Amino acid sequence: MPLTFPSHLAPVLPLKLWRPGWFDGVALCTGAVAPDVAYLFTGTAPAQNLRTHTLGGLLWWCLPVALVYAWVVRRVIAGIAVQLPGQRLFGWPWYATLARVRHPWQVTVCSVLIGAFSHVAWDRVSDSERLPRLLGIADFHAVTGVYWYRFVDVVAGLAGALLVVVLAVSEARRGVRTGGVREPVPEANPLVFWRVALAVTGLGALLMPALPAAGVPAPAGVRALHVAALALVAGAVAARTAPPRPAGRSPRLEAEQRETG
Repeated sequence: MPLTFPSHLAPVLPLKLWRPGWFDGVALCTGAVAPDVAYLFTGTAPAQNLRTHTLGGLLWWCLPVALVYAWVVRRVIAGIAVQLPGQRLFGWPWYATLARVRHPWQVTVCSVLIGAFSHVAWDRVSDSERLPRLLGIADFHAVTGVYWYRFVDVVAGLAGALLVVVLAVSEARRGVRTGGVREPVPEANPLVFWRVALAVTGLGALLMPALPAAGVPAPAGVRALHVAALALVAGAVAARTAPPRPAGRSPRLEAEQRETG
């Protein structure tokens, strides 16, 4: 399978840039990753009947999961964006605008379903050799020495990830240049943010090997993405709730100066 994030965003992100008013960009992206969220439960009893990569799964699984994820993204994105390095280079301040953007519920629901369908369709193409056969290659492995699904996973996955990064950064930098950020953002507190984020990351790295199917690539990758996301969310929450830093010189510095004076 291609990378859940960011590769699976590649088919849907251009839709938002093409017709911004037609689509909910956050819902497109959360819908595009929703089918793979079920990999969190791989190796457990509930996972045996989870058929999330199906048309039925778009409704009973992808829709509610993506809506919850979209809500979380909008709640925390401003607190994360303000803490990240390379503010001007990557245009992080622009992402704070996502916290206030709202769409009609019909647009959000349709965007989720489109994103989820793009994921399922891409996986079907990756798993089937119909495309190379249409191109005249009867046995892709015999011709190239590589199985089709592995070729697509690597090449299309990396190409999709590169496309998403380029589009996201260029659009964010354009938004900053045109004054896309107008609402106030939380005060940056990178010391607290990164302390908490790194602590959560370390804890997640310790726990992941103990989970079921820890050595299987798909669930391991999805769990790692969720650990990283949880670390950013926890860091943003901690930075927002931490006591404000005193302005000017710190009492510790003043005490040291008195001792040396």
